[in-house]
Amino acid sequence: MDNQPPQVKSFGDLCHLSETADGKISRFAVTTRDYQVWIGEAPVSLNTLSLEDITDNLKSVIPDEDVYPEAPSHITTASVSIDSNIFVKGPKIGSYNELVGTDTLPKLLLQEAEILEILRRNQHQNIIQYHGVIVRRGRIVGLALDRHPRTLELEARLQKRKINYDMCFDAIKAAVNHLHSLGLAHNDLNPNNIMMDKGGRPILVDYGSCQPFGKPLLTAGTPGWCDENFTTSAQQNDEFSLKQLQIWLQNKVIK
Repeated sequence: MDNQPPQVKSFGDLCHLSETADGKISRFAVTTRDYQVWIGEAPVSLNTLSLEDITDNLKSVIPDEDVYPEAPSHITTASVSIDSNIFVKGPKIGSYNELVGTDTLPKLLLQEAEILEILRRNQHQNIIQYHGVIVRRGRIVGLALDRHPRTLELEARLQKRKINYDMCFDAIKAAVNHLHSLGLAHNDLNPNNIMMDKGGRPILVDYGSCQPFGKPLLTAGTPGWCDENFTTSAQQNDEFSLKQLQIWLQNKVIK
């Protein structure tokens, strides 16, 4: 393992970037090619943050055990090449400061891998294609998924393209019904968790909150898209969000 902080050549190298509520401190993180996670902060706002600020202030490596779960033997190891067609989803580094000292981040990544294993055995055309996990140092460091061009949220903002309402909503509902047939609820349906493939087909993504019915949730829902304060996986969570999506789509797309 390399003990020297990585050189940041562009803001695209970052796996996390935020600032404190008062805007006086920027926080950032970089994942190296070997999946070490370096974090740092600089006493400047995001508006004035430079690449030099980031490189100079990447001071510490997050211990593997704080972010990556041990890889169980039954989990599929990805055999695809990690190129522009593959999106590698890692732990939620942005939550590290509030969760440090707990095992929540590794649990969340393993939990999502387990759900994706179920979906890999029960595939659906409107559910993200999962290729397995990436393992380094005996731990799951990422989930290998198909990469798609843009979210439904972004697609709806584009003036040059229109989305067919019936096709879009029916596809999303079909994906959710497939999850329910497996005894699973997504628990975080919203336009940013739906991607559009190159052919304009909706693809449901982000299974970090997806769990069997009745199971307590470590994370749940996005404000404005869920019935507030739910803590248990349930079909009605998705039904509420589907209604919100239906209203949103009716205002954004052609019928």
